[in-house]
Amino acid sequence: MVNGRGRRADGYDRAVDTTATETTDPAPIPPDDTLLSAVESAAADAGFTLEPEQLEVARRLASLRIGEDRPGHLYLWGAAGRGKTWLLDAFFEALPTHRRRRVHFHSFFRGLHAAIHRVRTEAADAARATGEPGAGSRAAAGAVTNAVEQAVDELLDEVDVVLFDEFQVHDPGDGALMIRLLDALFARQVTLLTSSNSAPQDLLPDPAHHHIFEPGIALIEANMQVLELAGSTDHRRSSPVRHGDGFARGSWSIAGESADAHLAALGLHRPGPGEATTLTISGHTFQAAAARDGVLWFASAELIERPTSVGDYLAWAADDGRWVLDALPESHALTREARARFVHLVDALCDLGVELHVVAATDQETFMTDPALGPGGFARDAVRTRSRLALLREIH
Repeated sequence: MVNGRGRRADGYDRAVDTTATETTDPAPIPPDDTLLSAVESAAADAGFTLEPEQLEVARRLASLRIGEDRPGHLYLWGAAGRGKTWLLDAFFEALPTHRRRRVHFHSFFRGLHAAIHRVRTEAADAARATGEPGAGSRAAAGAVTNAVEQAVDELLDEVDVVLFDEFQVHDPGDGALMIRLLDALFARQVTLLTSSNSAPQDLLPDPAHHHIFEPGIALIEANMQVLELAGSTDHRRSSPVRHGDGFARGSWSIAGESADAHLAALGLHRPGPGEATTLTISGHTFQAAAARDGVLWFASAELIERPTSVGDYLAWAADDGRWVLDALPESHALTREARARFVHLVDALCDLGVELHVVAATDQETFMTDPALGPGGFARDAVRTRSRLALLREIH
């Protein structure tokens, strides 16, 4: 049942179940005190106390059915920096079972697309070998369903809980695949946890394509508790950052001698002309200023003005855990496509814990809020990007 507290105009409640629980969860389940205490202890160990909204989410998490015939699912959404990922990770680590899996959204879809391509190619080749007209095309189309089912089987193999962090849908093709994925997930006895910056109704927001994902939104709202983690504070930007873990080891500096000296002190020496390296991926070639000792150094004109993709970033990050994005101009000098790629780059590297050092023409705040960008602003999802960039040490 929905208690109505904190009801928003859009129909979603703040840290309150918004699904039709009269049919999916007929009686409130008390939280598991052990799990709830573990999350509170994790907060204390990290040096803070859960805010009321965060504590309510922790209670909801600790009340989920897991490993039962009718498992509970949670879709947690809210503005960037409110603690969604931290809460889900703390709960995930406190679970008494090892039958669990945490999935990076971008990594999963990269693997899914690769599997679909492989299966479609194999099916089409085998069908063409029969000599039957049109057999290759028909087999390739049918192989997509097989690839999705195979990916779901591998994802859910011997697990009771799956955590999808940073759930988002911007691409119509990915939206269609996600509908199949959600349908398969809810058919199995596996708890699904997701975090997102968007309410379900705001997924795939482009009006020209939003209708494609409406069946996915219906699946989410029918099967998951939908909770907003409210709050006015972006903790990434308002709290002291502990530089030293993953993405947060990185930095943002303004181009010049001090930036070069800072990078050199970290063992990141500016590449010479002879270190330029050609990287080939998916039949396309890109020029890196250097690729050495686990370090990938790119000029922004080559990395984000060229048609790179999240899949490229994920593939390169598998070999190189420290990146330098050099010569980043003022944001209004970038194309709209380049600004969107910058958002995707930050998402991918932050999710993977890759150390990113940015050498730019301006400071972070100016780069993200340049009034010359006009009413459209920096890019879609720029609020999340701005929050994540706050993890980087600013060098002046």
